[in-house]
Amino acid sequence: KAKKFDLDLLIQQIGPFGRFQLWIFVLICIPVTFTAMYTLFFIFTAGEVDYRCRIQDCDGDNVGFEAPFVNFTIPWEENSFSKCKKFEIIPNFTVDNWCQADLFHKNRTLYCFDFIYTKDEITIQNEWNLACYEDWKLSVVGTVNKIGQLVGLMLIGYFSDRFGRRTALICIVLSSAILGIVRSFSVNFIMLLIFEFLEPAVSSGIYPVSFILGMELIGPERRALGSFLLSIAFTLSLMLLGLEAMLTREWRLLTRVAYAPSFLILTYRWLIPESARWLVNKNRVQEAARIIESGAKYNKSQLTMEAKTMLSQAINGEFIVESNKDQKVKTYRLIMAFKSRILLLRIVICSFCWAATAFVYAGLTMFSVSLAGDKFVNFILNSFIEIPGAIVCYLLIDRMGRRKLMCLSLFVTGASCIAFILLSGVSVGGQITATLIGKSTITISFIIIYVYVAELFPTELRQTLLSTCAIFGRIGAILAPFTLYLGKHMESMEMILFAATTIPAGILILFPPETLNLQLPDTIQEAENIGKT
Repeated sequence: KAKKFDLDLLIQQIGPFGRFQLWIFVLICIPVTFTAMYTLFFIFTAGEVDYRCRIQDCDGDNVGFEAPFVNFTIPWEENSFSKCKKFEIIPNFTVDNWCQADLFHKNRTLYCFDFIYTKDEITIQNEWNLACYEDWKLSVVGTVNKIGQLVGLMLIGYFSDRFGRRTALICIVLSSAILGIVRSFSVNFIMLLIFEFLEPAVSSGIYPVSFILGMELIGPERRALGSFLLSIAFTLSLMLLGLEAMLTREWRLLTRVAYAPSFLILTYRWLIPESARWLVNKNRVQEAARIIESGAKYNKSQLTMEAKTMLSQAINGEFIVESNKDQKVKTYRLIMAFKSRILLLRIVICSFCWAATAFVYAGLTMFSVSLAGDKFVNFILNSFIEIPGAIVCYLLIDRMGRRKLMCLSLFVTGASCIAFILLSGVSVGGQITATLIGKSTITISFIIIYVYVAELFPTELRQTLLSTCAIFGRIGAILAPFTLYLGKHMESMEMILFAATTIPAGILILFPPETLNLQLPDTIQEAENIGKT
């Protein structure tokens, strides 16, 4: 007669990654594609477009951005015509045609307050005239977006641990869809900012909740595969965002096209089960057993007599998970994790490494998109380069282990940034190659950090502690845009900062224990014992 409801044994019995889990992962990948687009949506919503000063005596109603009189009415600055200045008209001339080259000063300029924009794309910049002295508002959109993500992560972990992974996922995606659609109807900049904060505050939880839901349904030897599938879904979604932006070229339409499919999440109430591990942790063993039984039938698994007995007893309500009030309070309160020196050290190290990874990932993404050329193509190619990194991660993570591979990926990223600095003024192609290598390897680090953190902490606090570490990642992402600003005033400063964060992170990640092929810990004590034997 079975004495203990052993979920890890049952998962191995039904198959660590059979058709049952594959079906769930395919469904989980769909909301993951939503969150990937939502994360960097502001790049196109608040994207810069080409513009120039309106020349009152030359620009008619139908004159476009490019006009022959630009050559003698607007001064040349560095590598292009000025966006914010125009030549002053010489006074006291009486002529029929004011748009003549000899009527404009060549050494006296005026600041513009009216502009002509290209008509290739519509963003909030040309719709609300956010040019020159108002263009700082474009950066504010991205900053508010990241702050919203930061605030959301503070709440999502508790919500998921309290009400369940599936429930949290459905509520988060549905709320994101509603807020995103409403944002597309913004009538002014303030309204846009309000929803640019609220929507990311909700959608920031989609990936971590999806990740935990998937990881808790598979065996330890298939976690790398699960993480690989989610990362590929994330990358393909970014490429899809670039393609949608290229085809629509209008921020309101793009928003509605991207958010409308999210309403399909309502069907997930019947399509995917709740996390069996979460149910067991909540003493809902009967429900967990039914999920495992369904998985066994779907996978056509041959269960041992012990497993059959265990499932039968659980379904009949014969199992009572040992628990008492004091222990329950102790294990479910986040404060107990912070009182543990072992777990506290892990939280600090993982938070720093997550922040460093997100800082460099976001920074390299924005930096690559700012390179010369079509920004839509650049964005798609910059996203595509993550796929080789994901493949390398999948092939090596179960051979090298989590710590060593993440350490190596961070070191290579730092080395790529240093190479970029050394190649400055020597080889543009070499710098681009170094940037792409760095983006690919920092992707490896991003994939691993999710797996590693999920394996280091107990089920009862897994989502909360993963979200805690991810919060610091959002802080890193918030700081990333400022590196590009610094780079304009000090050559290669962004690359110096990227190298200065990835290399120390690569060293620190070696301190927590290795988790390769270990069962997920369910309690604080089990988490503390990782690496002791």
